[in-house]
Amino acid sequence: MRLTSVFLGVLAISQQVFGAADICNSTNCLIEENCRCSSITSPLALEDTPQLIVLAFVDAAKPELYQSRWSPLIEPRKNPDGDFASATFYVPHEYSDYQIVHDLASIGFEIGVHSVTNDPHQDYWRDGAQPLLEQEFGDQRKIISKFANIPEKYITGTLTPQLQLAGDNSINAFVARGFSYDNSWPSRNRLFPYTLDYATTQICDVGANCPQESHPGFWINPIVDLTSEDGDLCATLAACFNTRSNQTSQEISDWLVKQVETVKIKNRAPLTLIIEEKLFSSVNESWTGLTDALDRIQEDKTVFLVSQSRVIQWLKNPVPVSEFKTDAVSITTGCVKDTCSLKKLTGETRYMVSCVPCPKNYPWLGNPEGV
Repeated sequence: MRLTSVFLGVLAISQQVFGAADICNSTNCLIEENCRCSSITSPLALEDTPQLIVLAFVDAAKPELYQSRWSPLIEPRKNPDGDFASATFYVPHEYSDYQIVHDLASIGFEIGVHSVTNDPHQDYWRDGAQPLLEQEFGDQRKIISKFANIPEKYITGTLTPQLQLAGDNSINAFVARGFSYDNSWPSRNRLFPYTLDYATTQICDVGANCPQESHPGFWINPIVDLTSEDGDLCATLAACFNTRSNQTSQEISDWLVKQVETVKIKNRAPLTLIIEEKLFSSVNESWTGLTDALDRIQEDKTVFLVSQSRVIQWLKNPVPVSEFKTDAVSITTGCVKDTCSLKKLTGETRYMVSCVPCPKNYPWLGNPEGV
């Protein structure tokens, strides 16, 4: 369990008062100027607010994972407006098949960045200097753009490994390399996305490194915490089942439906459901339970499965649920498959499927084009 909400509330207030960013209010922060205060309040009445859900995938794009998990889970689904559902795939570099990344973009899924190295150590990300983070995320944006043949202007969001931000270093790096939003900050409050023009009300847990400076126009898409069956807060579906692996598919489905219903009743804040491959490998009935839960959730015609970018677009132009459109963006640049056998700097061989002719070397930090 995390520390008590009382202590965390005091910590959050101290950050607002003593941080570099000024306090936000409705007079100095206008959505027409790409500014939104952190808030648990929808811009519309509850009954008019669509319940937006983002399925966020963070694993390397591999053929088996795509064919057996990603594709059957999300591709056949349609939203209440009749359009196919969307989602966001935050792509790490190593082991990713860039034809799959291109194919995902071509059928209306958003592609975001999950770093080049996907280093497993939390302090690597939490203590990262800005130049390193610019390479990790900016170079991966270039890698995706070149080898999946997706224009960089469509790759606008980040999600950091282990959800570890390096405070203002991270945001400065994202801004410097052309990103417009981040989706790495868990929130125990049901916050709507907001910009970092002014001080946030989002709690910064002990052990986290959170931004305190002003970053005009840069969006934070909070990960609204879920509550596990044990009563603990959790930010990813796998973490919610960290101590339980033997639930039935019906129990898993009932749990997730309850999580969505709670948010729908309270304020309809957008939900990010982070789906990792380890969920399916470590929790026995998770695939069947998740599939059934999404089937049940989609029976509600106020629920839309969308990309993170679409959530921000709605906040900039909040239309009622009766007028909401999925508006998924399809990238149709084409992909001519080439399978590459490349050497890393360590001498290891990596196979990489590319949409353009193979580079000379394996793309990596400081050499995103593999020259």
